[in-house]
Amino acid sequence: MDELLLLLEDLKVVYSLQFNKVCQLFSSNFRIKNTEEFDAVLKGTPFKSKFFLLFKNNNNLGFSRLGIVISKKIIHKAVSRNYLKRMIRETFRLSNLSNRSVDIIIVVRSQPLTTLEGNLTLKKLFMQI
Repeated sequence: MDELLLLLEDLKVVYSLQFNKVCQLFSSNFRIKNTEEFDAVLKGTPFKSKFFLLFKNNNNLGFSRLGIVISKKIIHKAVSRNYLKRMIRETFRLSNLSNRSVDIIIVVRSQPLTTLEGNLTLKKLFMQI
């Protein structure tokens, strides 16, 4: 059963890449994971908002990648941090940045009061890039 699910997920990715549709998955290929990559992106000037700092750096990969930094001092509960990460990833996935070659790191400064407020703020930041 697990093999069938993995095969179906692989088919979704191939189908979406083949027909230039937005992929419904946010795989690990689209995440910035290494400390060196984080440091390279964080050297740039930030785009600031009330809740987020956004750093960007061009890459040569042909697609955009995302890194998220949320401090435990800012958001104490893991549930809230994970929810905010999912919201940020979904907003990034739905933005039209997937065709550009950009590395983006989002640092959370304070917790948005509502999900809608966080989404709108992120969309404004993504439009500035």
